[in-house]
Amino acid sequence: MIKLNDLSSHINSANLEYIDIVNYEIARENICGYIFLLSRISQHADPTKKMHMENKIEELIYYRDNLQIEDKENIQKIFNELIPEYKSIQEEIKD
Repeated sequence: MIKLNDLSSHINSANLEYIDIVNYEIARENICGYIFLLSRISQHADPTKKMHMENKIEELIYYRDNLQIEDKENIQKIFNELIPEYKSIQEEIKD
């Protein structure tokens, strides 16, 4: 699981570009999709896996709720680590 750095609920003044907003929205959309996917999978999982998935869901909800547009470093971590993990699980359940 990735570890995001210094998540904050405060928006600091930042010089944002359109691409920053787009990247934020893509990251957030993928986090939401991952939460939904794990929620569906956990309904039919054994208790141990279900507990692990519920913990992951809680962590993802925290990321979703606290990620800021100007937080480019953590958005990049989501692109590099979390989204590939999410896509991998999507592929597993398709097969």
